[in-house]
Amino acid sequence: MFWHAFYYYLKSTLRQKENLCWTLLFPIALGTMFFVAFSGLSDEESLHTIPVAAVVKEEDIALKSVLDTLGEAGEDQFLEVTYASEEEALDLLQNKEIIGILHGGSPVTLSVNAQMDNMQMEQSILSAFVDQYNAIFDGIKNVAMTNPEKVEAVIRGLSEETDYNKEITYTDGTMDEMVSYFFNLIAMTCLYASMTGLKIAIRNQANLSALGARRTLSPTHRLISILGEITACILFQTVIVWISLFYLGVILKVNFGSQTGYMMLASLVGCMFGISFGFFVGCIGKMEEAIKVGILMVLTMFNCFLSGLMVHSMRIQVEKICPWYNKINPAALISDSFYALSVFQSHDRYFGNLATLFAMAVCLCVAGFFIVRREKYATL
Repeated sequence: MFWHAFYYYLKSTLRQKENLCWTLLFPIALGTMFFVAFSGLSDEESLHTIPVAAVVKEEDIALKSVLDTLGEAGEDQFLEVTYASEEEALDLLQNKEIIGILHGGSPVTLSVNAQMDNMQMEQSILSAFVDQYNAIFDGIKNVAMTNPEKVEAVIRGLSEETDYNKEITYTDGTMDEMVSYFFNLIAMTCLYASMTGLKIAIRNQANLSALGARRTLSPTHRLISILGEITACILFQTVIVWISLFYLGVILKVNFGSQTGYMMLASLVGCMFGISFGFFVGCIGKMEEAIKVGILMVLTMFNCFLSGLMVHSMRIQVEKICPWYNKINPAALISDSFYALSVFQSHDRYFGNLATLFAMAVCLCVAGFFIVRREKYATL
């Protein structure tokens, strides 16, 4: 009877168009909107040219040469230099037409406008530039005074950049914060499986559906029938999520990394929880199906919101205020499983999330079955 229940419930599920809409078409449409909205936002942006004023004298030949080189028009232009007197430079700075004033001399100094809070990064870059220039200038000056014949070699050595660090990548995923929206989208799709789990509960309660009344009189053991339907539901919903993953990863080329098998496993466990959650809610009380659907939608979207579906940093805020909730929030656990695959070499965090999800799914499924099993009806 298990395979009989499995086959016919799978067949009936495929005929329910609303399932295809909410669990397949809606996530694909939302994923496409995310892709269009975020397209190009994660690309590395080149720094804008920084406008500065330079107050130099005739003896500041070295500084002027450096500024002319850095101010040459082109892709690598660093500064937009305006040579001015002290008074003119101060007026430009007060009017916020420039980021800072470079004062020639030994050492070179920098003046900035403290009221330009939105330009702190550019001000920091200019400060670093001035410090580096002064260090190099002093070094060359000292060498010229002690060993003039080595000045050329020193200048050549200072002009060569040496990298003492080596980048080692342990995963081929990405830490792009925009991808977290897609992780949470998959989590939402898994939790939408709760709608089909709810229908299983409705179909097995005599006071909520005519089919449930007939099944109550059937000699078939309820556990076998329910397990067959839940298994069919898990298969259907998991395939739906895999199709969504294929669309996002292959068609839209969202960088999920290459650990496809682990992602498919996380989707399977996520769907198991979603169905068990819906089944448990469906077994509680004698409320109408529409009310229970509303409860599931509210709880699903609330958990997805806290996991970062709408605001990617929300999960971090929850971690600061209420860290224990992230450890039981199914949406956060599912999305964090994908994140762990993308970032960490070890799978400890990944399997920890899946173990928590699986344990909660089993508990909800068993609790729901015992609720249905203990139902007694005076008349049918």
